[in-house]
Amino acid sequence: MIIDVTGVVLTPGNNGEDCKGNGKHLDENGILIECCCDECDYLLCCTSDSVNCSECTVSDCPRKTE
Repeated sequence: MIIDVTGVVLTPGNNGEDCKGNGKHLDENGILIECCCDECDYLLCCTSDSVNCSECTVSDCPRKTE
């Protein structure tokens, strides 16, 4: 799991649609989770079609392929 400094679990890829830090998801209390994208180290993985997940060096990424 990749966890933001605010405690939000980040999920790169899929244009950021699956990421809890994209500003579209609610926490366990029903409160909107603030968008983390402007300071996300993995934003390129969310927005680029050229990212090759098999070459990713982030071992905690849920989209990493062998």
